[in-house]
Amino acid sequence: DVSDDIQIPFLPLRHFDNSDWNTWATLSKNIESWLVDVGSETQLWTWGRDAFWLAFIAAYPLFPRGSWPKWDSRIPLEGPFIERWLEQSGDHTVIAQEQDSIRVDIWDEFCKHAALFFPHSLVVSD
Repeated sequence: DVSDDIQIPFLPLRHFDNSDWNTWATLSKNIESWLVDVGSETQLWTWGRDAFWLAFIAAYPLFPRGSWPKWDSRIPLEGPFIERWLEQSGDHTVIAQEQDSIRVDIWDEFCKHAALFFPHSLVVSD
């Protein structure tokens, strides 16, 4: 089985609260540091890039407006999710009250996305 050979250090998620932006911010940082080590131009890297953008936007749903940290420039603003996000952000400004529902939607998408390379239980309590 291919997935058994793949090491994904940020999965499974431990004590993950998908409604807390801090949890998502930590996850995006963990994915970012893994991504810059894993080497680009592989399916796994592309998957990780998309996972990074899901976590980053869940942490900072006002992006590209509002305040958010710089990310490693080796991670491009590319991929279906972030490109769709940026396109929609031109039409619509996220307001504070929408942030929770955005996190719920992104969590659903993140779960489906994670399963592509991580077909195990996504969240563990210990």
